[in-house]
Amino acid sequence: MRKTIIVLALAACVGFVGWKYWNTEAIGQNSSSGVVQTVAVETAEIRRADLYDVMVFTGSIKAEERYDAAPKISGIIRAINFDVGDTVRRGDVLAMLDDDEYVLEVEREEASLKVAQATANDAESQLALSVRDYARAENLRREMVISAQEFDRYDASLKAQQAKLETALAQVRLAEATLNAAKVRLGYTQIRADWNKGPETRVIGRRFMDAGAQAAVNTPILSVLDISSVRAVIAVNEKRYPMITIGGAVRIATDAFPDRSFAGRIARIPQEIDVLTRQAEVEVQIDNRDLALKPGMFIRASIEFSRSLDAVAAPLAAVVRRDDGGRGVYLVEPDRSRAVFRPVSEGIADNGWVELLGGGDLAGREVVVLGQHLLKDGMAIRVAEVGNPPSAGKANS
Repeated sequence: MRKTIIVLALAACVGFVGWKYWNTEAIGQNSSSGVVQTVAVETAEIRRADLYDVMVFTGSIKAEERYDAAPKISGIIRAINFDVGDTVRRGDVLAMLDDDEYVLEVEREEASLKVAQATANDAESQLALSVRDYARAENLRREMVISAQEFDRYDASLKAQQAKLETALAQVRLAEATLNAAKVRLGYTQIRADWNKGPETRVIGRRFMDAGAQAAVNTPILSVLDISSVRAVIAVNEKRYPMITIGGAVRIATDAFPDRSFAGRIARIPQEIDVLTRQAEVEVQIDNRDLALKPGMFIRASIEFSRSLDAVAAPLAAVVRRDDGGRGVYLVEPDRSRAVFRPVSEGIADNGWVELLGGGDLAGREVVVLGQHLLKDGMAIRVAEVGNPPSAGKANS
């Protein structure tokens, strides 16, 4: 049994060597006899089309304006008057803090003001008496009824009363200021919707706290958004950055509304490119009066940089790079027996098609789109009959 296996293995080896030898000889005979090598290829027609240089950038939606409503004083939240999604008007009271302490402070300062005013009134009365006493003393001094030393006492008393009145009036002003400050602090217990420009209404974006919570100074309670107009922040690469212009048109698409697009305009172009990503965060203004777009949505922004109407276009797959670095296409000769290499300069690429600059004479010609990497200039071909590739952006028949 073992001997039989060895004999069969030797026979197989001898057969393989013989087949290899015969196959090598056959190939050599075909080459020496001048048999022409034929490459099977697929082709497409060079046609005229409207091509658009459009690039899609990704980004996110941001509110046109946003601020967090937060208290300027600390306290317990007594009530929150609005919730997420509610519309608020300028001046509305969004939330209220416990104000008992601040009400008492106002009452205390009002009492202090009354005391200061009473003191000022008394000082004013005393000053009036001192003025009359001084006038009588002045007459008596002219008549030499009283001495100069006694007259000086009346003069000093008048000046002292004048000083007391000035001090009392200053105390009134201080009490008024202190009362006003207390009233301001009392007003801080009401957290109001407040903004300077834009529409009269905004919406509540988020709610951070609930009634009963202890709110510290500048701790956000609600976020207030202006989304009647929104901004899309898109990342533009360094190559396309110089092509972006203020006011340029942008089409916005989002997965939330797959059957709808939004019109936008380039609003802000940063004058600095991120050193790590080599991208600039360009802002696109979008009208959002129906409030469909929400902050945080992922978007795709399409920007058209140029267009070429009625351009000579070939399938992008037809363009090949040769060993010498040149780029071109293989044109099929009219009898479809051979392919010849034609150098080309490329223009706009759009939807799988590329513009052939200066290729006006190529419209209607047949070009190799599959198998071209096996070709050399003038090589024989066999064209396979297949369907046409997808049409260009707007192909012209």
